[in-house]
Amino acid sequence: MKELELTSNAALTDVVYEAVMNGSFLEVKLVAGAVGDDEPGGINPEIEHYHVVHPNTDETVLFEQTIDAADEKVAVYGLGEKVQGQGYGCHGTLIKGESRTATARKVVAHGPMWIYVATAIGMDKAGTESPFMVVQSAGTYGSESTTESEMIGYVDGRLHEMTALLVRRARLEALHLDAIRVGYKYLFVEPGQIGKAKVKEG
Repeated sequence: MKELELTSNAALTDVVYEAVMNGSFLEVKLVAGAVGDDEPGGINPEIEHYHVVHPNTDETVLFEQTIDAADEKVAVYGLGEKVQGQGYGCHGTLIKGESRTATARKVVAHGPMWIYVATAIGMDKAGTESPFMVVQSAGTYGSESTTESEMIGYVDGRLHEMTALLVRRARLEALHLDAIRVGYKYLFVEPGQIGKAKVKEG
């Protein structure tokens, strides 16, 4: 059996939300990295940052998620444009009008296998005082023989599960979902390597 450590800092188990003005943004950091078991210096991470804001009207819809028994649907988009350049990271402090969602998912595993992190973020209408709602996942998949296409298919399925969970949580918290953003990052952990994957908002 593969050695696997799972940790979670999430409030309310799967989701946490904060009421903020819609003009502020949520910053998402996706991290995946690997290092050989006998290599010094720690994990060599691949990191992507996104400023999550309400989608523009010309953005591509990835799929639609049903939100009620009347078959009403909400559009699901990618995370949006990546933040480029060095020095960007999750907020260490907040200023008036900003929001921090204090939740994270992390997975640590020994190869050979794939590791992934994924996030789904629900938003209320643009221009209103509204919360973000976040559902996250991190895990492992497959083996040395699993292809990248199979990995992508698996994590795509997880995103659909996460948007469905987000809809149920939003209903409990009386959040009107006007849009959902989703994203993921994955990495193959070679034999003899340790891999880590993490989703974090700040």
